Amino acid sequence: MDKKYYIFVGDEKIEVDQEVYKSYWQITNRERYLERLDRQHKLLFFSDLSTEYSFEDTIADENYDLEKIVETKMLIDRVREAIDSLNDEEREVIERLYYQDESIRSIATSKGISAPALFKRRNKILKKLKELLNDLV
Repeated sequence: MDKKYYIFVGDEKIEVDQEVYKSYWQITNRERYLERLDRQHKLLFFSDLSTEYSFEDTIADENYDLEKIVETKMLIDRVREAIDSLNDEEREVIERLYYQDESIRSIATSKGISAPALFKRRNKILKKLKELLNDLV
């Protein structure tokens, strides 16, 4: 006996194959996870706004430091400029390590070099970035 899989679209129950069912729940669970993270980080959603309170009262936050926010934004811009000034291979290593969360071992394998060699290369790139950031100040 084959197991049957169903998903609900609106109020309608639709039979689907196992692959569609798994994909649907993978996406649904990912959305729920991201929503939990957003709520954990106290992000404000317009759907959460109540008509009982004024909009300004809801979003007013006396605990933020505007100068710190601007300073952080400027630092981020400087880091992006420094990364843009790297050569293609250096930029690829940084992006894969820090933006795509790949491990040193997986990048080293894909490049056909040892992990310690990539580790040394990463350290040289980070040193170069530090020097570039000091020059941008």
